[in-house]
Amino acid sequence: MKRISDIQVVQWHDSPGERGLTSVKSNPNIIIVNDVPESTEIFARLSDLSQDFPQAAIFVVSTDKRPKHIVEVMKAGVSEYLLAPVDPELLTKAIEEVRTKLATNGKMAKGKIYSFISSKGGLGSTVIAVNAAAALVKSKGGSVALCDMSFQSGDSSVLLDMVPPTSFIDICKNYHRLDVALLRGCMTRHRSGVDFLAAPPNPEQSEDIRADHIEKTFDLVKKLYDHIVVDCTSMYIDECTVEAFNASHKVFIVTDMSVPAIRNAARLFRSIQKHGLNPQKMEFVVNRYTKGGTLSIEEVEKTLGKKIYWLFPNDFDDIVSSINRGAPLVGFNPQAPFSKNVFDFSRHLLNPQASEAYRGIRGAFGKAI
Repeated sequence: MKRISDIQVVQWHDSPGERGLTSVKSNPNIIIVNDVPESTEIFARLSDLSQDFPQAAIFVVSTDKRPKHIVEVMKAGVSEYLLAPVDPELLTKAIEEVRTKLATNGKMAKGKIYSFISSKGGLGSTVIAVNAAAALVKSKGGSVALCDMSFQSGDSSVLLDMVPPTSFIDICKNYHRLDVALLRGCMTRHRSGVDFLAAPPNPEQSEDIRADHIEKTFDLVKKLYDHIVVDCTSMYIDECTVEAFNASHKVFIVTDMSVPAIRNAARLFRSIQKHGLNPQKMEFVVNRYTKGGTLSIEEVEKTLGKKIYWLFPNDFDDIVSSINRGAPLVGFNPQAPFSKNVFDFSRHLLNPQASEAYRGIRGAFGKAI
């Protein structure tokens, strides 16, 4: 059995002494059948599979190029007929089409949204969001989307070196027909493997984006992607931001160890709660952390009234280099201190119970801070 995100793909075995599907715990989403050229058994086999697994999409892989045979196989209820050897891109596309159909029918488990918002400008929340999205892809956490809700600046596009042809505003203009197909059309694939939904190209267009646009967009995004990273405007909350937070699994408030940033982080924490968000969903993360600073972690946590979730290191030169290149640091320099830390962060998101005490930085003798 092969699992691709929430899609179960199983192979039909037809070797001597073994005939049938790979053992699965639940009903498969896709069944791949190896066709036997010049054989009529394929039709009976497909008929049996269709009856036993009516919810599954059936793919046939064959070396038989005869149009008549292909037509007959497709008439048997096959979703895809793939010529062997199979083109990986065609197979991926076929699987994604099944994912889309399942999402449309509401059968897919919902993905998790992680929103990032800075307690003041210039703290690097966009850098964290972009690299976290790219790291989730590399950590094989499934399909990943990055949504730029910093509508006035759209800095994620700069960090990705992209000028996407579509953005949030295209969803708003076509909101009356918003569905999975339209949403996919508004996403742009980055070379890192992240699907990117950009901020409007003109800041004034953000005035046309309403809360109901955000609500429905994220409802669909969570059906299509396993993980969604959202970059929000620093220290700014409106009805659209509130909808993003309501849809989020976690809301990360980004601060550093300076007094103004910590003060603003505490204010932002209280402000978000006033909009009805559960404080358990909100976490503080510290960027540009250096050991031995003026303030201790304990002092900062006392001011914030909550334990710090994660510490990102001060890796200024590497990050500036990545910004100037227009590429996530985790992609072109995975051994940089910040990259290693973000990979740990992504793995922590995927499996929080694996190392609950560790939060990105280790102290003396390798002990988690």
